[in-house]
Amino acid sequence: MKYKKIFVISPPFYSHFNPLLVLAKSFQDHGAEVTVGCSIEFKDKILKENLNFYEIDINSNKNTGKGEHALQPDTERLRLEEFFESTKKGAAETLITQSRHRKADMLYNPQELIDKIKFIDDSMDVDLYVVDILSYSVTLSLYSLGLPFVTFCPPHPNTIPRDGRYFNVPKSWPEAITVEEEDLRMLKQVSTQTQREFTEVFNNIISENKSVKKISNAFSLVSEIAVIYNYFDFNNIEETDENPKELFIGNSFEAVALDEEWMKRIATNEKKIMISLGTFLSNRKDVLEKLILSARESHPDALLIVSAGSHAEELKKYSSHNTIIEGFIPQVALMQYVDTVLFHGGCNTLTEAMYHGKEMVILPFSSDQFNIAYDIEKHNLGRVLDPNNFSQVELAKALTELEETSKDNLRYWRNVSRERGADYAVKKILEIE
Repeated sequence: MKYKKIFVISPPFYSHFNPLLVLAKSFQDHGAEVTVGCSIEFKDKILKENLNFYEIDINSNKNTGKGEHALQPDTERLRLEEFFESTKKGAAETLITQSRHRKADMLYNPQELIDKIKFIDDSMDVDLYVVDILSYSVTLSLYSLGLPFVTFCPPHPNTIPRDGRYFNVPKSWPEAITVEEEDLRMLKQVSTQTQREFTEVFNNIISENKSVKKISNAFSLVSEIAVIYNYFDFNNIEETDENPKELFIGNSFEAVALDEEWMKRIATNEKKIMISLGTFLSNRKDVLEKLILSARESHPDALLIVSAGSHAEELKKYSSHNTIIEGFIPQVALMQYVDTVLFHGGCNTLTEAMYHGKEMVILPFSSDQFNIAYDIEKHNLGRVLDPNNFSQVELAKALTELEETSKDNLRYWRNVSRERGADYAVKKILEIE
């Protein structure tokens, strides 16, 4: 086997940790000895899967599954509030805010991290590291130390800007999202500045190791061995023979059985609609409320299942015999039983919905969600609405139009997802036939 000892370094973000954990387990199942390095909050989950745990903090902010109520330093909490406010102003404002925050929350103590990773490498005899694309300090450390690593990209592939593209600027926008030319110009300007600053920091550190070449774009720095995308190869760019391999796995989650109590709660022959905006964006109580009321208006008999995060108690006034509102829902286990998913365009929810071939309405707010929404619209796999400006009539129309989406396309990508998963990439990297 090509790599016997593998060290997976995970950011303390629930949405990135979970797919990385599935990947780590796959490496272990195929014969590697795997250690997962992460914040102490994730220790029990790692040990429960019989993986080795190593405590290492690589980010100043954390999301351990409770969104804005995760323990955050005051500066992080303020940035989070600024982010939520920006989502109310629209796509460009949100992406500009995220780009400005990027340096503070994603480039965390690079020199200290280099020393920590050097210590790990000296003491543990690691053959291969696995790093999340958003863990820029880790990538910088591994690259500057000349250590072999694989890049894991849980968000949309465009998160890694290819030649001539801007970091954090969607290549294409879904029709429902309108961005003024002036706002787009400002976004590109901020993106260029962030990219320049990041790359300068990278190269200052890289220059201390004379055997490693300087780079042209910090956000494009990825493994020379393989990049694993937790996504679909919509643009036919997969490369499995030459390094760096580009591998599209379609999903990185584990099936979970739905317990008996939930089975009773969803027992109905009526349409079942799930509303989920993810751990962070469930902060947008106004959008959740509008989705509940609009979906109830257009589909009075449907069963609504709502993941309301910290606003569950405030929204429970809308609970009824066919409206379930909880702070947390067992989304992975529920997904196979629902008919339609209304969500923010997060990659985890997308891959779960696609794996089960579900109808989708996407309301993108930030990050890679605009790219994902565009792909789903382009391939006629679902419908897209502006989360800040949709009307009840528009949601009803989108839900009706889901009947016109391409069932053949959905079936095709569902089958691709089911044939792949983490094992597909692991076998390619470990060179197991």
